[in-house]
Amino acid sequence: MLRTTLIAALVGLLGCQAVARASDAYGYPFGDQAATHDPSDADCTGPCFTPFVYESPLNTTYATADFVAFRRDWSPSLTMATSGSPDNPVLGTHGLEVVFQPGLRVLVGRRLNDWFAVEGTFLGLLQWDEIQAVANQTINGLGTAGNLFSPFSNFGDPAAVDFDYNNFASIRVMSSMNNAEINLRQRLDTFAACFQATWVYGVRYMNVRDRFQYRTRSLEPVAAGTTNGVDVLAKNSLIGLQTGGSAEIRLERRAWLQFEFKFLLMHNDAGQQTEFTTGPLVGAGTTVAGSRSQDRVALGGDASATLTWQVSNGIILRVGYQVIFVDGLALGADNFIQNIALIATGPTILSQDGHLAWHGPFAGVTATW
Repeated sequence: MLRTTLIAALVGLLGCQAVARASDAYGYPFGDQAATHDPSDADCTGPCFTPFVYESPLNTTYATADFVAFRRDWSPSLTMATSGSPDNPVLGTHGLEVVFQPGLRVLVGRRLNDWFAVEGTFLGLLQWDEIQAVANQTINGLGTAGNLFSPFSNFGDPAAVDFDYNNFASIRVMSSMNNAEINLRQRLDTFAACFQATWVYGVRYMNVRDRFQYRTRSLEPVAAGTTNGVDVLAKNSLIGLQTGGSAEIRLERRAWLQFEFKFLLMHNDAGQQTEFTTGPLVGAGTTVAGSRSQDRVALGGDASATLTWQVSNGIILRVGYQVIFVDGLALGADNFIQNIALIATGPTILSQDGHLAWHGPFAGVTATW
């Protein structure tokens, strides 16, 4: 019985390999174009069932357009105002409501031969603008309305008239991300099955801008009051190499499920520019500015899962979810200087140890010919 089973398995393997090597002009098997039979058919005798093998929905040239909706996550968590005492936070970056924002991805690819394809991708037009504010009319220890304390005085420990006793405080984060890639995709020689594996390697450019603003108003000193503002603009220009792979599973005649991952190794030309403005409630204020730039290595990853459905020979619908993570970024909130002695003279310190994740669903269409 064991010998018979092994012989039958060997015959089936040889048949599977033969079908897998029956390829079209682009090296993708004709698996479901051969006549098949129901293996439970009583009239079926012998190995009459054709294995269900992989066949790509893509022709020589293909173009994809996806609508994306991404969140921006893992930003720094900072407390920016307390009320009445240092241990009563009422304003911070953790309270910002970051929502999904729309963007666009465009991919154009062309097969070079049976094994290689070249692809160009743009993902971007993604922008976030989140604001949070708090007002306070509690009578403070100096007899005026406003009892909000700032990070410049360690939240009132001890209190400083020029920065504390605020009746209003706000923070704002404005961020954007654009991404471009050129990749070479190599099809791997996989065992005959319903899936295909590819190796991907190429170059990637990312442009990440992250702006953080902090504003306060106080009735102290009584004669004119005080307004303070800090505006930090962090810039990241990343370029480098990426490598990874994908596994694409054919679920049925017109449906495919693809998983893809890329590892990113990039050079980041990072910098920050900070402006600190202070003055009376009415009238002109005084602004001091400082900046710093520095290079560093950034690491990251890009993973996605995509379900595709071929509605015709040239049209394929897509839906999926993607996550991009990068570590080694300069972020606006990370470069907010709480030491008033440094910020008042123009900060020249750069923090570039931040990280961000962009993730969300996407849906689109691929045209192939």
